[in-house]
Amino acid sequence: MIATRAAASYGPRVAEAKPAETADARPRALWARWPYALLLGLYLLTSPYHQGLNNPNEMVRVYMTKAWVESGRFRIDSVIRQWGLVDDKAIRDGHLYSSKAPLQSLVGIPAYAAAPTILAALGSPITKRTLTWVLRVLGAATFGIGFCFVLLRWCRRRSVELGASAAYGNALGLGLGLGTMVYPYSITFTGHGLAAVAAGGCYLAVMDLSRRRPGGRGWTLSALIAGALGGAAPFAEYPSALVAAPALAAAFVMTPGGTNRARLFGWFALGGAAPFGLGLWAHHALWGHPFATGYGFLENRAYVEVHGEGFFGVSVPRGDAFVGALVSPGTGLFFFSPLLLAGLAAVVFAAGRPRRFEAADPRAAPAAIFARPLAVAALVGFVLSVYFISAHRGWRGGWTVGPRYIVGVAPVLGLWAVEALRVPPWRPLVAGLAGASIALTGFAASLYPHLSDVYSNPLGTFLWPSYRAGATTYGLGHTLGLDGAAANAVHVGPLVLAIGYCIFVGLADRPLRRRPPDHRPRRWWAIAALFPLGVAILVVAVFPERNPAAAYRENQRLWGFWEPEGPPLARPAALKPRSDQLFRARRHYRRIRIEARAPNGQARACGPFQGPFCHYGVQPWQRFGPERIPIGGAPQDVLFLHPIAGHTVRATIPVVPTATSFILRYGMADASVGADNPHPIALTVRQGDTVLSTVDVPLGYGLRSLEGTLTSTAPLRVELEVDRDGARVFGFDLEQYR
Repeated sequence: MIATRAAASYGPRVAEAKPAETADARPRALWARWPYALLLGLYLLTSPYHQGLNNPNEMVRVYMTKAWVESGRFRIDSVIRQWGLVDDKAIRDGHLYSSKAPLQSLVGIPAYAAAPTILAALGSPITKRTLTWVLRVLGAATFGIGFCFVLLRWCRRRSVELGASAAYGNALGLGLGLGTMVYPYSITFTGHGLAAVAAGGCYLAVMDLSRRRPGGRGWTLSALIAGALGGAAPFAEYPSALVAAPALAAAFVMTPGGTNRARLFGWFALGGAAPFGLGLWAHHALWGHPFATGYGFLENRAYVEVHGEGFFGVSVPRGDAFVGALVSPGTGLFFFSPLLLAGLAAVVFAAGRPRRFEAADPRAAPAAIFARPLAVAALVGFVLSVYFISAHRGWRGGWTVGPRYIVGVAPVLGLWAVEALRVPPWRPLVAGLAGASIALTGFAASLYPHLSDVYSNPLGTFLWPSYRAGATTYGLGHTLGLDGAAANAVHVGPLVLAIGYCIFVGLADRPLRRRPPDHRPRRWWAIAALFPLGVAILVVAVFPERNPAAAYRENQRLWGFWEPEGPPLARPAALKPRSDQLFRARRHYRRIRIEARAPNGQARACGPFQGPFCHYGVQPWQRFGPERIPIGGAPQDVLFLHPIAGHTVRATIPVVPTATSFILRYGMADASVGADNPHPIALTVRQGDTVLSTVDVPLGYGLRSLEGTLTSTAPLRVELEVDRDGARVFGFDLEQYR
């Protein structure tokens, strides 16, 4: 019944109706393509990178790509030995892997293979940063740019169909490309950008399919694209399947006749076979079964506890997660992208009272009508995604711009924000929401798209002070030798232009000039266009931090490892060794004896050394050796040690006969401080039978120093104990002096 009515009402009329060829609908001048150039520039001309952060959400995927290109295997053990530790790992059969959905790493394989040639042609050195840049451009930004171009083209045409001007289409296209999670996650190698492309692209293909005659060439092509993107979506980010699946189901509901539905299923299957098969193959190669995931093999104990609750971490929705994921200034979907509120309103109207919504503007062409199942599919995808993130214990997702786990809803709600243009009084407000979205998301994405979960108000507490202090990023400005505001002008200028354009479109709406009798007064248009940006600025300016001291420390930590170096931010002072130093443990680490002693007295010694490391436990992270670890916002060359719950991990260090004092420098890795494990490490220093010091290693950033006097030439023993050993990476070094 629904399918028959949909076919009769929507398909033929859409196929025959075409918008009038006006200057607004089909601009011919080259300058009319400026929104495409602006999107292209912003996606390519900046590349935020911070080695001290070593963002595991991105780096573990880079490690997996590198491992496959260099060894033909997915295990990342060799990459860790070369590049250092990274979080978000999984362990299987004694080897380490990326725990993430595999598509992003797989897509990056050709890019990484070509990277040396590309960097050589550009005259750039081959480093971790430059290799990551190539992966970002070819493995993520390219797909994001293509998707944004499609969205912009859709918005421009659709706005005219709905009786608005093409300028509104430009404004909304820029809002979707620069004011949603599509932007920050398309310029990083994290997989969330691909998830947005796959889930959003699948939904858009189904929208296009609903406008075409079943069995035609365009209908077939749209079905193939929808199937391919729907098959890829879960392997980009697993939760994006919650958005893609309802879209595919809606296509069947809207397609009339059993024969057409059988054809549709065949085209979906043909399109989705390759990406879905590739994803299953990768799962089998990684986890031994095509339907197993890395979450069943997590290395980090804290993450095991998070994902062990309920079904892969999903149980009962919680109010704090619901509010935090949707409206909080820390990570709220509608805070960072208020434009999507217009999309939610439109989809609710279209799903609940479609005929009244469709009649909102009599000037809208008949071709502008969409079938109700499309709105229902969008609403179902949104509800499922919100349930998922509200019920997930790890909903916050760590360092993020917006709730990255549900990135798939952003383009879908964005497409429905365009449909809100059907209601003339909404139009200036929608344009204003687009401008506010660019302001709230765009500046964060361009400078630092990993906003810390320490902040309640990251834009006001960290991002704005960073801009004000002259913090910059890699990209065109840095390449040209610029610094501070001059370097940032590469992205600040285009973003300001986009924001101003969106607001101007709302203020200069043509109905203001015609002034029909029932039209709203001009001041309503001005208030509606300016209101969203004003509210955004006010919230960022006044919203308080729940823990100002912690936010201050987080600022110092992040500024401490800022790249590229520019004006001084708040970098920790480098430790300078004294001239009378006789011994440094890191230089002589092979002379140190490590053992893990159980409560029953049984000890397991560390050894033999394999490369720079030896192992004293059954887990791969229970090892000892020299490592560069981010501590206090800066990479520190220390000795790596990890305590074991219920055991005493002991390092026995020889003493130089002429030494009279020592300094023990110690601290926890920054990732451990931010992990969900409140238990401190008990640290004891002994010499012979004498206890020289006993302290609890605090859950704070930075290296600490413990000075003491040597009472004999007996070896020093540094002992670690902990009640819970998840995410307790301990770095230390011990120096001896005359």
